[in-house]
Amino acid sequence: MRSFELVPFAAAVENKVDAIMIAHILLPQIDPDNPATFSKAIITDLLREEMGFTGVVITDDLTMGAIVNNFEIGAAAVNSINAGSDIVLVCHGYDQEEVVVRAIQEAVKTGVISQKRIDQSVYRILKLKEKYGL
Repeated sequence: MRSFELVPFAAAVENKVDAIMIAHILLPQIDPDNPATFSKAIITDLLREEMGFTGVVITDDLTMGAIVNNFEIGAAAVNSINAGSDIVLVCHGYDQEEVVVRAIQEAVKTGVISQKRIDQSVYRILKLKEKYGL
């Protein structure tokens, strides 16, 4: 994998790309239990720690079939944030957006997602916005 699939990501990190989108693909050689979208082994351990990526991680749309046909969308969003994603995309259905927002709020309230984890994402997003004067 490192000699083929990860080459573009290594180049992107080396060239200080601002953000990387995580796909809903399965990489069983790295994480046999989770799609990349909510895999700590892929987002935090590999991308952030091993490859040194410090920018924003954004998910692909959580309303895609790979997620909604196999997982509860609120739990998927919580798992993705805990895995290291900074932004979770919910592109279709206001009801789906509400489910995700409520799930994240509840997860922070109950400590499933730590305030520190939220702060890490907020810092990365604000740093990116500052870079572009937004």
